Amino acid sequence: MNTIDSSLSPRDASPSRGPSRAVKAEDHALGRVPESWRKSGWELSKSTVGIATALVIFAIGGFAVILSGFTWGLVAGGAVAVLGAVLSILVGRISYAEGVSATVASRFYGFGFKGSSLATVIFGFMILGFLALENALLYEGTLLMFSWQDTWATRILLYGLMSVAWILLAVFGMNLALRSSMFLTATTVLLATYTIWALYFQGDARFADVFSTAGAVPGGAWPKFEAAFALMGGTAGTIALLIADFARYAKSQKDVVILGVVGPIAQNFLMVVAGALVIVGGLPAVASFLMARDSGLDAQAAAAAASGFAMGNTGAFFVVATSWLGFVTIYAAQAKAQVINTYSGSLSLSNLVDVLGNKRPGRVVMVVLGNIIALLMIGAGILQHFSSYLGYLGAMTLSFVGVMIADFYWVRRGERADARAENVNWAGIVSVMLASAAGIWLIATGVMPLGFMVSLAIAFALYPGLRLSVLPEGRFTTYQTESRSLQEAI
Repeated sequence: MNTIDSSLSPRDASPSRGPSRAVKAEDHALGRVPESWRKSGWELSKSTVGIATALVIFAIGGFAVILSGFTWGLVAGGAVAVLGAVLSILVGRISYAEGVSATVASRFYGFGFKGSSLATVIFGFMILGFLALENALLYEGTLLMFSWQDTWATRILLYGLMSVAWILLAVFGMNLALRSSMFLTATTVLLATYTIWALYFQGDARFADVFSTAGAVPGGAWPKFEAAFALMGGTAGTIALLIADFARYAKSQKDVVILGVVGPIAQNFLMVVAGALVIVGGLPAVASFLMARDSGLDAQAAAAAASGFAMGNTGAFFVVATSWLGFVTIYAAQAKAQVINTYSGSLSLSNLVDVLGNKRPGRVVMVVLGNIIALLMIGAGILQHFSSYLGYLGAMTLSFVGVMIADFYWVRRGERADARAENVNWAGIVSVMLASAAGIWLIATGVMPLGFMVSLAIAFALYPGLRLSVLPEGRFTTYQTESRSLQEAI
């Protein structure tokens, strides 16, 4: 077997060599983050909290309560927060130790150099899917605000302007976006608080009605918990992989823990409460608005349409409650998240092009490509398949996370990878594909709405079994022999 030059190992891309100008410009997209760039967990959490207060998270939290009621929606949110925190800390420690993103770390843990392209496709599907979903939600809210029709002209105008804004911010204003993340998050919280005040103190909404709502899912505790967990649980792998990308900037393992706990709590617990207050409390107001706009709607049809807005036009609840302030709220909530989505998507695409084509076109090109892919996903109707997307996404991301965790903590016993990487780690590839397929099949056929949890269990158990028996290191593959440093790989 050949061994690769030690310069490929992320541990050897030390800051003492002095990062190249290209790497600095690319925010170490494929290289190790130097010590001088490291930050505290609380500071890094600003970005994950910013993601957690995005419009799509309002939609998930509010719709979970519509389905399961406030009590079981909150219980499920707490359970997903715990799951997400555990996975985030475990995967985050890997990225922290190597100083690279999750997709780059997957070259050494679970997938192999070229095999990491599968991990990259999963991550890219995840992050660009959220970029597409959130663009679509902004589009629908903007149409409602200005009473515009959904035409090709409005699509080209609005989606074009949004895409240009995210591209420019991700390329030229990433530091500005990160620095203003807390400001935008605080603005979102303040405007959302005002929306709640308008609904409950100026409107007819009552807190008691929200907190006592039983939800649309019939039956006892388990069906309600299952419905809410099925909606929110698939995002546990999502937040873990996003946090891993930020964990590479952490100063210490303690900061990784802080980062890993704050994001999932904000996303899966606090946003269930906020989503319930805005969306469940705003249902009557949106229904009245729809009846006033369309005289042909009766009360029952308007109520059904308002419920559909929970996942299909979440911005409507802010716009109806506070008009222009609500419109500003949805864009404040999205701006910070969309820049991060664009940035993270470009990282995954950079890794994909690097390992498959040995090309380094630069992250600017990847930022533009990521937004084009998001537009194609919108055109394919991703918003109409919101719930299904979350379940399938969960099956894939949790399989990805399960293999990386199993490789680092079980197979390697917490030891970092040496200075060589297989081109393909077949144990990881087979485990992810089988685990993902099983989970997606269970969800698609309705056999088990929590199929993504089965994916996590299969990946975590199958990978060590294959790696330590029929598909050990080096079987049916070669080693990456190209001598180049990750620090130089842009």
